[in-house]
Amino acid sequence: MKLAPSSALTFLLVAIPSLSFGATLSLEDFLKQVEQKNQSMTASKLIIEGADLKASESKLLFRPNVFAQAQTASDKKPTTNVNAQGDRTDYTFFTAGLTQQFNFGLQGKLGYNFSHTKIYNAQPNFLPVSDFHDGVATLELSQSLWRNFWGNESRSQQSIISAQSLASKHTENYKIKATLAQAESLYWSLSQIRKVVIVQKESLERAQKIRSWNQNRLKSGLAESSDFLQSDANFKARDYELKNSLQDLKNLERAVNALRGVDNEVFSEDVESVNSNKIKTLTLPSKAELRDDTKAALELQKIAKATAALSIEKNKPTFELYGTYALNGRNPESSQAVTNSFKTDHDTKAIGLRFVAPLDFDTTHDNINGYKNDQIAAEQNYQRKLFEQDQQWNDLVSKFDDAKIKLSLVEKIEEAQKIKASNERDRLSKGRTVTFQVLNFEQDYAQSELARIQNETNILNIYAQLKIYSAGGSK
Repeated sequence: MKLAPSSALTFLLVAIPSLSFGATLSLEDFLKQVEQKNQSMTASKLIIEGADLKASESKLLFRPNVFAQAQTASDKKPTTNVNAQGDRTDYTFFTAGLTQQFNFGLQGKLGYNFSHTKIYNAQPNFLPVSDFHDGVATLELSQSLWRNFWGNESRSQQSIISAQSLASKHTENYKIKATLAQAESLYWSLSQIRKVVIVQKESLERAQKIRSWNQNRLKSGLAESSDFLQSDANFKARDYELKNSLQDLKNLERAVNALRGVDNEVFSEDVESVNSNKIKTLTLPSKAELRDDTKAALELQKIAKATAALSIEKNKPTFELYGTYALNGRNPESSQAVTNSFKTDHDTKAIGLRFVAPLDFDTTHDNINGYKNDQIAAEQNYQRKLFEQDQQWNDLVSKFDDAKIKLSLVEKIEEAQKIKASNERDRLSKGRTVTFQVLNFEQDYAQSELARIQNETNILNIYAQLKIYSAGGSK
């Protein structure tokens, strides 16, 4: 009986010596390549850097601001009394100063105004001085007594700005750790699947020998056709498994390359190999109090609460105590006007109250209650995120511990299968058994090897995911 074309092709592939790889690419070097060449990673780092630079932006709300304005104007509109008001007024002024919002609700403004006024064609007996300069030094203060009392509204704005920056930073940190964990998982999966391919190639070779052995026995009349059909089915199953693994290997090489920004299906480097003994020594990475995405959720909670507090404050009536004190100076000479503006001879004082309140009390009350619900919802969402974080950590820890226990059991099975196969080879050398039995036992041993490799891979993948929870990330 002839081999099927696909089976023959796979058999030839097995017979060809394994391709040699280039220099070994360590896990550390691979993760560095991912960090440096993966556009998503570099973008996240830029966002984090930007968030750090913007971290102090909220402080600007309570920092002084400088203002200045200059204007010149000519007014020729008709006047009611030309003798006293003239028929044209030229006016030039400049103002500059500082304003500041304080975190306890006080607003302050300190400024200086200097202007020049010239009135044309007014009669001197009605307007003795028609060309003069004014200098005015002013201090204005306003303190909130209801809305934004003690700076509640302003501090809410500050909290929103600060929390937005931190939420962005924590979100990107989590993305980086998750990407590195994915990269580490793929790296070890690639390392392990190469082991699988070697074992399955050897398994396919043995399946071919068993098939040929039964084929020859069938031709000699020493075996039933069912024996050959069974061995033929076994050969085809091993052939299928190897093809699947080779496809998985190709897919993994493409995925590993893509993570490090390489558009190539071929991964030519060699990778680190890890054995069971080393895997069993792995211990749980240190767990940070909060995972980075949970930190981001905490900042989002702060944003929601601050936004609600800000909206509640905006719906409150405005009730302010304000006061103004100004020093005034006027003179035809600009220098004298400036000098006089710093004397108390012609000061101006004012103190008062401002009150503004919405008249739609029902709508205002509903809005305030709605924003209070938002505050409660934000707190519950964060608590749920915290719960899910701990549950997922405990689940991974449980899987990690169980996988290590299973690995020890699989190793015992592998050792037993190895001894069984070795013993059967020894019996064959003494003429106490047949080649067919040896090949079958070696197939059992190969399956136990694959089970051990699968358990190793599972542990390495879980371990990579656990690193997302650590303060140091996936390195």
